[in-house]
Amino acid sequence: MKIVRLTDEHVFKPFDCGEEDLNAFLLKDAKFYAQGLVAVTYIVEDEDMTVAFFSLSNDRISLSESDKATWRRIRNSFPHRKHRSDYPAVKIARLGVNVNAQHRHIGTDILDFVKHTFITNNRTGCCFVTVDALPSAVPFYERNGFKLMRKENKGDTIPMYYDLLQLL
Repeated sequence: MKIVRLTDEHVFKPFDCGEEDLNAFLLKDAKFYAQGLVAVTYIVEDEDMTVAFFSLSNDRISLSESDKATWRRIRNSFPHRKHRSDYPAVKIARLGVNVNAQHRHIGTDILDFVKHTFITNNRTGCCFVTVDALPSAVPFYERNGFKLMRKENKGDTIPMYYDLLQLL
C-alpha cells in the first residue's frame, strides 16, 4: 500500500466505504476542495483499489465549539502566559475505508499517521486534531484517544478532539 496526495490528474481506483456521502466526496468533490485550497486529500491505495482516503483542513478549538469544562481542561494544559482565545488544530474533514479493507486497523493507522505527521513535521503550528464524527464512528475515535468536545450534540455529527501535546 502507498499513500499519495490527491492531484487533478489522479485516476481513482474502485472505492466504496459503505457511506454514500463519503464516496461522493472522494469521487466528486475532493479535487474541487483541493483546487479551492479548502482541504488536502490523501489516498491510500494498493494495486487494485483505493483502500482508504482522508482529507485534512485547518481548524481551531475555542470556547464556542466546546463546553466550559472541556475548554477549561484544554486551557489548563497550557501555562497561563500561553492562554489564548482559541488553539490551532488540524481537522480530519473526511475519512473513509473501503468495505473490502475494513476491520484491518487501517483507520487507526491513518489516525496514527496524522498524529505523527503533526508532531514531527508541524509546519503551521497546531496542537490538536479535530473531527466531526458520525455517531456510529464515535466509539472508533474514542478508542483512538479522541474526546468529546461537548456533552450535548448540536447536529448530525459529534465534534471530537485529540490533544497532540500528550504525545510529547
